Amino acid sequence: MDIKKHKVLFINIGCIIAVVIAVFVGFSFWVESYTSHGEDVIVPDFVNMDVEAAEIIAQKNELVLKVSDTLISEKIAPGAIVDYFPSAGSKVKRGRTIYLSVNSMTPIMVKMPKVTEGSLRQAIQLLENRGLRVGNIEYKPDFADNYVFEQRYQSRVIEPGTKISKGSAIDLLVGKGGNDVQIPIPSLIGMSWTLVSDSLVARGLSVNAIFADNVKSLSDTLRARVQRQSPAYSEGQTMQASQTMDVWFGIDPIYEAISNDLN
Repeated sequence: MDIKKHKVLFINIGCIIAVVIAVFVGFSFWVESYTSHGEDVIVPDFVNMDVEAAEIIAQKNELVLKVSDTLISEKIAPGAIVDYFPSAGSKVKRGRTIYLSVNSMTPIMVKMPKVTEGSLRQAIQLLENRGLRVGNIEYKPDFADNYVFEQRYQSRVIEPGTKISKGSAIDLLVGKGGNDVQIPIPSLIGMSWTLVSDSLVARGLSVNAIFADNVKSLSDTLRARVQRQSPAYSEGQTMQASQTMDVWFGIDPIYEAISNDLN
């Protein structure tokens, strides 16, 4: 009888030990599973993927995707992911939300702002605020350094208020001052006052007109032609922007006679 009681006791103790071991092992697996939920994962590369394909990869890495912005990109297919944060290669916790910027399926139209008559920095900010970007910047010699003279879209001047696709590139014509700008010296001999004035101003140079004694009236001024210039023209020679060129005008009787014969 005592032996049977001891056997029952040993069996009960064994069962208790087995249950304790099972509970301990189960608890260990649960703790490991729970703690591994917060482990770091590497954010995959989602660029160029559509959102549905990215979702499959994100779920495997226990990440959450959320579209936060719509952009316009000519380099990526419509509906594809353009950018996201945190970016590819970043270490994040499982369950982290990844915010996506997706290429629009249809063009988003915005109004062209007025970015002229201000600084280049202001123009860039105005364009970016409207969802546009700066394309080519062409400089012209001028005292107004970094002053925006023209705004162009697809090689044509674009008026403020014109609707264009978001993300379009806007080219700017900007003034470039300072003594570091070198201007090729033009050949002005034989040119009229009007042509000389337009030519030098367009190049960012000033003109000091000196008229001969035989130029006495407005009519004479229009007939007069350049007889000399300083600095003199020489191929490849330059002068600093904003400098003044001396130009001598006069009425050449021989030139007048030839012109009359041609007419």
